[in-house]
Amino acid sequence: MQLLTSVAATAAVLASSVSAANFTGDVLNGVPVIHDLNLADVPAQKVSRYYLRVGELNGGHPIHIPVMVARGTPESLETGQKLSLSAAIHGDELNPVRVVQRIFEQLEDQVATLNGTVIGIPTVNPIGIYLNQRNYFTASASGSLTNVNRVFPGVSAELGGSGPNILAYNIWNYLWGNASQVDVGIDLHTPSSGGETSLWCYSDWRLPYVERLSKLLQPDTLKIDVGEPGSIETTFVDYGVPSLTVEMGQAKIWNNSLIGRTVDFVNRVLVDLHITPSNITVEPDLTNVYIANTFHDTYTKYGGFVERLVQVDELVAKGQPIAHVRNTFGDILETLVSPADGRMFQSPRDPSCEPGSSVGQIAYNSTDPECADGCILSGPVSSRRR
Repeated sequence: MQLLTSVAATAAVLASSVSAANFTGDVLNGVPVIHDLNLADVPAQKVSRYYLRVGELNGGHPIHIPVMVARGTPESLETGQKLSLSAAIHGDELNPVRVVQRIFEQLEDQVATLNGTVIGIPTVNPIGIYLNQRNYFTASASGSLTNVNRVFPGVSAELGGSGPNILAYNIWNYLWGNASQVDVGIDLHTPSSGGETSLWCYSDWRLPYVERLSKLLQPDTLKIDVGEPGSIETTFVDYGVPSLTVEMGQAKIWNNSLIGRTVDFVNRVLVDLHITPSNITVEPDLTNVYIANTFHDTYTKYGGFVERLVQVDELVAKGQPIAHVRNTFGDILETLVSPADGRMFQSPRDPSCEPGSSVGQIAYNSTDPECADGCILSGPVSSRRR
């Protein structure tokens, strides 16, 4: 009887789910598993949950990622925009997870009138989350760690792709439909463990709507940037899909203030794309937004302890000391200074440092024509060494 009840429950879940292409027939934690997503098969005026099968571990253990789809009115698949929200491609970047969760909690009450579709991935990198660190671990060849946000659009297993390449390939092709199922993409991050920022973004203004998208965020720092090859943002942009990388706070915590600000941003985007019905025209408030085309990362040549002299979002002058590096006795080994007039946008939260560690990143506007679309520079600027 217990077996029959379980089988009946599974059948009920499958019957109430979509007839998505290559639906696997599996159910995980009461949620149907799909091999790929066809938005035309997703129920209209409903928030649907799936697990997408994205690969296997050695030994054949399957890997799944959670997917939520809020599809609006039946006609809105043709008349409305399609927005993708992705989070936690780095396993230690957890503020974004709550943003996606909160948006879909809200969409439960709005989906009946939505003019469009929202696709959410609250955790892109399940291996990184399990290991409580940034990268994806591959066991082959004695093991290696890969930044998944450098391998999109991925490589299939048939062509020799490793675990992270296959993950990216399956998301890109079987969830986003090779970009055909996404009109605008927002990829949510925090800095890596040990760094501290407020709310900022990377934005490639060369593609129409990206400038508007970045200003709708109303960030503390807006970085004009050409992007990183293999990142979600840049891959979308390369395919003509406006996209933004949003960075929020610190790794491994939930900062409710920054989560709330980012949820507000997504809601502004939903209104701006006419996905949520509204008579309001959104006008971004740029009063407190620092727009920069250049980041300069300053590294120390010593191992020791970083003493921050400037806090996040403080203005700095060229030559102003931004950090001391001290040895275990407390002696100052090095004092590093700002390379330009600008703003401290990221500094180390963890004082322990190795040679080559960042002691602070300064945002500013370079007059170099080559930096008009964005530059990221690096190198020490020191006023004192021992």
